[in-house]
Amino acid sequence: MSISDVIQTIQFIIAPVVLVTACAIVQGGVLGRFMYIGQRIRSLANERLDLLHKGNMNDAFTVERLQEVDRQIPLLKHRHHLLQKAVLLIYSAIAIFLVSMFAIALSVATKVDTTATLALICFLSGTCLLLCSVVVAGQEIRLSHHAICYEINRVASLDKFF
Repeated sequence: MSISDVIQTIQFIIAPVVLVTACAIVQGGVLGRFMYIGQRIRSLANERLDLLHKGNMNDAFTVERLQEVDRQIPLLKHRHHLLQKAVLLIYSAIAIFLVSMFAIALSVATKVDTTATLALICFLSGTCLLLCSVVVAGQEIRLSHHAICYEINRVASLDKFF
C-alpha cells in the first residue's frame, strides 16, 4: 500500500469521524435532559410521599398538589422513556460509524466493490440512526412544552377554586 493510498484511506475515514463527533455533541444534550428528567421524577415521587405522609387530606391545596403530581409523573416517565430511546439510538449510530470506518479501510485495502458497498450501507445506517434519535429527542421536547403548559394552566386556574 503506497503513501497516497494511506492518505486517501484516511480521508475517506474522516466523514464517519465527523459524524461520531456530532453524535457525541447530541448525546451530551440528550443525556443531560435524560438525567434531569430522572431527577425530576425522583423529586416528584418524594414530594408525593411527603404529601401523603405529612399532608392534611382535608386541605384543598394538598389534594390539588397530589393530583398535579399524579398527572405529571406518568408524563415524565414517558418523556424519560423517549430520551432513553434517543440515547440508545445515538450509541448504536456511534457503533455503526466505527464499523463503517473499518469497512472503508477494508474496501480501500482490498479494492473489492462488495466491501465498498458494505461501507456505504454502514455509513448510511449510522446516519439514519442519528436522524431517528434526533426525531425522538424532538418528540420529547414537544411533550415537554405540553407538560409545562399543563402545569402553568393548572396553577393559573387555582384562584377560581380557592
